[in-house]
Amino acid sequence: MKEEQIIAAYQRERWQLEDAENYLKNYQRKGEQLIEETLSKLQRIVQKAEVDSEVFAQAKQAIMHLEYEYNEEIVKEKKQLMRQQDELEQQYRQDLRNLKN
Repeated sequence: MKEEQIIAAYQRERWQLEDAENYLKNYQRKGEQLIEETLSKLQRIVQKAEVDSEVFAQAKQAIMHLEYEYNEEIVKEKKQLMRQQDELEQQYRQDLRNLKN
């Protein structure tokens, strides 16, 4: 494989990983926004219905637990992307070294 081919393949894969990272960031941002909106709507419903605040506290706790699990998945995905980027970088450097030897 020629150096230009190695560079082109690296750049193409790097862009794909960057796109995946951007998608994940947008997904995380939308999820956080949805959680905030849900909590706000829930609080308004509870206030209008004059429901016991304990009901709201329980619902909020359940949503916060889901948010925690959601964030754990996001962190796991981010780590996987970082690992893939590191592996790509190492392979790229190795390929260039092998080409020069």
